[in-house]
Amino acid sequence: MTRTVLLALLLGVVGGAPPLSAAVTPTDLQVAARALSFMEKPLTGALRVGIVYAPDSAQSQRQAEDIVKMLGAGFKSGNVELRPTLVKLADLTTAKVDLFFMTEFVGARPALAALKSRPCVTTDLNQVRDGVCLMGVRSSPKVQIVVNRAAANASGIAFATVFRVMITEI
Repeated sequence: MTRTVLLALLLGVVGGAPPLSAAVTPTDLQVAARALSFMEKPLTGALRVGIVYAPDSAQSQRQAEDIVKMLGAGFKSGNVELRPTLVKLADLTTAKVDLFFMTEFVGARPALAALKSRPCVTTDLNQVRDGVCLMGVRSSPKVQIVVNRAAANASGIAFATVFRVMITEI
């Protein structure tokens, strides 16, 4: 059994047709929430998720608003409930959130110091490669979870061994 199939079964992800655009899907959000449960000190309960966007980018703003709509008043997955709040890129350091979900199209590198104290997840795998976010997820056309080891170490976040064998670490 391949790592991807095993991870999909473990996460309970249902496959579907690949999205036509880079839009974040509800399944991406479910994968992200489940993946966070594999932290050595997993987040639980109601979590404030800062949906980070660049106000000067219509694409970033639209994607952030779409994510907020998908999450609604709260998106339950496993032991967490994700409660969204919009966060402008410039407001990262003052955001009162438990974790960040970085939209694509943010352009400039955000204040990395603000991201080091809380988990950051995105569907933009380039942000993970650049060390902006520690985890990138995609559910289509196949489940992909990429973790930036240096970003995880810098933020003091570690994942269970069983999870680390099923992801791609860079």
